Amino acid sequence: MPFDRLYVKIKCPMCDGTRLFKHSGYHNPEDPYKWKSCPYCDHEGTQLIEAAESTMAEYLKQLDEDDFKRIMAMVRTKDD
Repeated sequence: MPFDRLYVKIKCPMCDGTRLFKHSGYHNPEDPYKWKSCPYCDHEGTQLIEAAESTMAEYLKQLDEDDFKRIMAMVRTKDD
C-alpha cells in the first residue's frame, strides 16, 4: 500500500458489516451461512477506501476548534 495516500475504514456496503453476503441473489435466508462470509470485506466487516482530499478538508472544516487542534498536533509536518 502506498504511503502517500490516506485510507479510511468504512462499514462494508455489501453486507452492512454483518459478514453475511446478501446481494446479487446468492444469499439464501433459509441458509445464511452457506457462503460463510462476505468476499468484499475483512474479518471486521469493513473495507479500506482511499480518502479524497476534498472529503478530508470538509471533515476538518466541520470540527470544533479543540478537536481540530488535537488532530493537527498529531499530524507530522514535512521539513522542506
